Amino acid sequence: MSKPVFLLVPEWQGSDSSRAMQLTDGAALLREDLPRSALTEVAVPLEAGDALGTPVARLSSVLQARDATRRALAEIDATPIIVGGDCATSLPGIEAAARAHGDGLAVLWCNAHPHAQHPSTSPSGAASGMTLRHALGDGSPDLISPNPITPSQVTFVGTRAFDPEEEEFLRGKSIAMFGADDPDLKTSVMRRLKDAGATHLYVHIDLDVLDPAEFSAVHSAVPFGLSVSQLTEVIRAAVALLPLAGGAICEFAPSDPANAADNQPTVLRVLAALTSGSAA
Repeated sequence: MSKPVFLLVPEWQGSDSSRAMQLTDGAALLREDLPRSALTEVAVPLEAGDALGTPVARLSSVLQARDATRRALAEIDATPIIVGGDCATSLPGIEAAARAHGDGLAVLWCNAHPHAQHPSTSPSGAASGMTLRHALGDGSPDLISPNPITPSQVTFVGTRAFDPEEEEFLRGKSIAMFGADDPDLKTSVMRRLKDAGATHLYVHIDLDVLDPAEFSAVHSAVPFGLSVSQLTEVIRAAVALLPLAGGAICEFAPSDPANAADNQPTVLRVLAALTSGSAA
């Protein structure tokens, strides 16, 4: 892959957490660790935003952030890595990768949640929880991807917390799923990617994919997650196997300076794994 460009998108309006603004603190910390020469800061509205008469909470601000990210992506001639916000920030990155690579794109979905809620059934109305649904071409007309992917392009890694509505939607769809209990997680995921015949890779990472015992700077910790070693091993193998078309690291939400100091090195370790296929 080419050397990456980092898009800092400190969006919090897509989150359903009462502590969503902690994402802006996480983004500010990551800004200091990213190379200035390869950093693009995407303007995100300060205000919460309005649902615009839809079931999607804060939709107006989510759309502004999405459109600003799309414009930034259009100006980049390098591999884009989106960091610093909620999971809805990953949607324009998936769109761009799908537009460039079509059905040759594989999406590695490293997330405790599938984020496959529909606006009409979502308990929270949070755009973050609908990210994959919109990437698959279903959901709110305002957010549906113009370049939808198919279920067969998606591989769940560490996904383990499904709402009943998501289970119903995903039932029978050809999404492979691998968890922390897989005896050889890296081999299983690499076999899936090879069998899919993909030519390029998009890696979506919500940090809640990690086990809470190893990483706690998230809003919705879910037990029985991946170890840091499992996650980074899978990511390094994946980006060595396929050229990286883009990626996102989402939901770094430190609760206080001590929590940030404990967890920020892990975020940087994950980021290093994601960019380990970069050209020198």
